[in-house]
Amino acid sequence: MSESRRSPAFATDDWMFEQQVRAEMEAEAWRRLREETRQPAPQPVAPPPQAAAPARSPHRTGSTMLKALVRFCMSAAAAYLAFIAALDSQLGEFEAWLAVGAAFVVTLALSMFSPLRGAVHTLAETMRWVLVLALGVGGLWMFFQMSA
Repeated sequence: MSESRRSPAFATDDWMFEQQVRAEMEAEAWRRLREETRQPAPQPVAPPPQAAAPARSPHRTGSTMLKALVRFCMSAAAAYLAFIAALDSQLGEFEAWLAVGAAFVVTLALSMFSPLRGAVHTLAETMRWVLVLALGVGGLWMFFQMSA
């Protein structure tokens, strides 16, 4: 037998025609399948009307450092009042320091809750403008001192 008879017919004109017909039939089947399963294109949906933005809580705005400073000052003032009350009521030194520490911690903790939270925000905003005004007046005073 010759060599050409033993090797399979590969890349002959008949084989290539068969592959082309098979590919076209498969493409036609896929096209039909897509058409059968095609759903109508969704219509563009208009976005819902924008609702008014919810009002931001004033407690979420402002300087965190100023609020921390205000809380510290409030706690220090409460501790000072506790110290004066302890001395006035003639408590011992240890009891006086316990009262001072307790007043400081309790005031600091209470400033995180709603009733005092509004006060902290208001005092922080007030402190911000007092600092701005003080820096402006101080700068103006320095300017006049330097020019004299």
